[in-house]
Amino acid sequence: MNFDPSQSVISYRALVLIPIAAAMGVTLLIRSMRRLRLRAQFMVLVILGVAIGFIFLITVQMPGFPEWLGVSLFSVLFIASFFGTRIFLRSVAQEAKEEDEQVCREGLGNPADSGFPNIKPTKHTL
Repeated sequence: MNFDPSQSVISYRALVLIPIAAAMGVTLLIRSMRRLRLRAQFMVLVILGVAIGFIFLITVQMPGFPEWLGVSLFSVLFIASFFGTRIFLRSVAQEAKEEDEQVCREGLGNPADSGFPNIKPTKHTL
C-alpha cells in the first residue's frame, strides 16, 4: 500500500517527527526510571506494554496507516521495554538486598532482645 502525503490529515513532516519525539520521550522516561519507586517502575513497564499492543493493533487494523511509522514506533517501544525491564529487575534486587542488610543489622545489633540464643556457627565435618 502506497502512502500519499497529499491525502493525509497529518503532514508528512509531522509523521517523521512522531517517531523521533517518541524515541526521545521514551529515552527520557527510561533514564529517569531509576529514581522512581518500584510500583511506579512497574507501571511504566505496563504502559510500555499497552502502548506496544495499541500500536500493533492500529498498524494491523488501519489500512491507511504508514507501515514504516508503525514499525518504527513498535521497535522504539520494544527496545525500550528491554532496558526498562532491566532497570526494574535491578531495583527489585537492590531493594531486596537492602532489606536483607537491614534485617541482619537489626539481628546483630541487639541480640539480647531477640529472644533467641546467640548461636555461633561451627564447622561440622561429616
